[in-house]
Amino acid sequence: MISRLCAAVALILSLAGCDYLYHQRTVYAIEGATLIDGGPLPPVSPAVVVVVDGKITAMGLASEVTIPRNAQHIDATGRFICPISLSQPLTVGGPGDLIVCDVNPTRDPEYKKKSIYGRINNGLWSYEADSPSRKNMQMKPRIVPK
Repeated sequence: MISRLCAAVALILSLAGCDYLYHQRTVYAIEGATLIDGGPLPPVSPAVVVVVDGKITAMGLASEVTIPRNAQHIDATGRFICPISLSQPLTVGGPGDLIVCDVNPTRDPEYKKKSIYGRINNGLWSYEADSPSRKNMQMKPRIVPK
């Protein structure tokens, strides 16, 4: 009886850790860009936007945002961070669907066709290697652990 109870407890404890093993949190910190949140606030630079599992957990001036230790750092220096749709502003606690552009999207209406550096969509970072402005470039996004 005791051995069965011990076996059941061991099984329950081993299964309790499975969620941790199978659910790795996706954490990104996009750093150095100018943040255009799509709302009434003025642009912020240099900014940091932290996205955890597809949700924005922090954004603002780089000097004021704490970056989680397990974050993948995306160097966006000299670029612009904005929402995928300018009609849906970026907010802390809101979806982390955003784009990183080489040009200011409020000044260039064709920005989606030629100057997207990368995006976070559904919680995952993707690099726009196939965009027309990148065809002859060998540049890769710098995602480095710090």
